[in-house]
Parts: sequence; C-alpha cells; structure tokens
Amino acid sequence: MRSDFSKKNTAKPGPDKSSRKRQIYRFTKMAIMLSLALVLSVVEAWLLPQGILPLPGWKLGLANIAILVTMYTVGKREALMVAVYRSLLILAFGGNIVGFGFSLLGGVAAGFTMYVLIEIKHVSIFGVSIGGAAMHAIGQIVVAMMFAKSIYIVSYLPWLMVASSFAGGIIAFLSIPVIKALDHIGNEMIQ
Repeated sequence: MRSDFSKKNTAKPGPDKSSRKRQIYRFTKMAIMLSLALVLSVVEAWLLPQGILPLPGWKLGLANIAILVTMYTVGKREALMVAVYRSLLILAFGGNIVGFGFSLLGGVAAGFTMYVLIEIKHVSIFGVSIGGAAMHAIGQIVVAMMFAKSIYIVSYLPWLMVASSFAGGIIAFLSIPVIKALDHIGNEMIQ
C-alpha cells in the first residue's frame, strides 16, 4: 500500500496575482509607448517636413521620447523592441526601404548605446539621450554610405553629431515629466 506522502506534487505553482498584474501592466505600457512613438513620428513629419530644418535629412526625433521613456519606466529590452517595432510599422504603413534602413539601424544603434549608458552610475538621462542620438547619427551615416556607395558621406558626420546632440538634449528634457508621471501612476496602479 502506497502512502499519500510518496505521491509527488507535479502541479507547477502559477504566478501570483501581483506578478501577473505587473506583467500585464508592463506589456500595456510598452504597447502605449509604441503607439506614442508612431504618433510622434507622424506628428513630426507633419510639423517639420523634410527641408525645413537646417541640415538635410536631419530630424528632431520626437519618437525617441517614447523609446527613452520606455527605457526608464518599463525596461531596456522593451525599449529596444519599441524601436524595432516602430521601424517595422513605419515601413508597413507606407514607408520605403531606404527610410526603413535609416530608422532601423539608427534606432538599434541608439537603443544599444542607451542600454549600456543607463547602467553607468553617473550618466544622467541627458547623457543617455545624447549618447543615443549620437549613435543614431552614426548608424544613419553607415546606412547612407551603403546606399550611396561612397565614403565621402562621412564628412557630413560632424554636423550631424552636433545637431543630434542638441536633439538628444531636447528629447531628454521632454521625457523627464513623462517618466515622472508614469512612475507615479504606475506605483498607484500596481499597489
């Protein structure tokens, strides 16, 4: 006769409600940030059409607000996912392959740079954003060199780095109140 103690409990414990609630909240916040990135891309294209800014091909990068906010409020991996999904969705909704290349390589380069910089203790949100913007510019120059098949495009990089650093500072400045608001709201919702 077998005793009841010899039976193994094969049922796996499920996640508690608090953990499940946090997962749903993180996924929802990431989806909202992706939507915000798409909306900001469209708004920027509408408000600042090509040629209106002083450097050809340069944009302020308002969609990076959503990526930076995601990095600070949801997670680094999720921010990279928002950057990649944004590029894919822009391509799907009427973008072109050249624009997709600029967006994807620039976004991934910026995302990985911010991923590293956010871990460094004395780097502020401004340093993270400016570093990401600078790497975005480098990624775009690499894509431009591939499409144009010319190394001379590198001569445009110093101007683009200055403009990108300026844009990175503005993006950080605009992201701070959003991060504070989401942290406050998130803490109330999870509890």
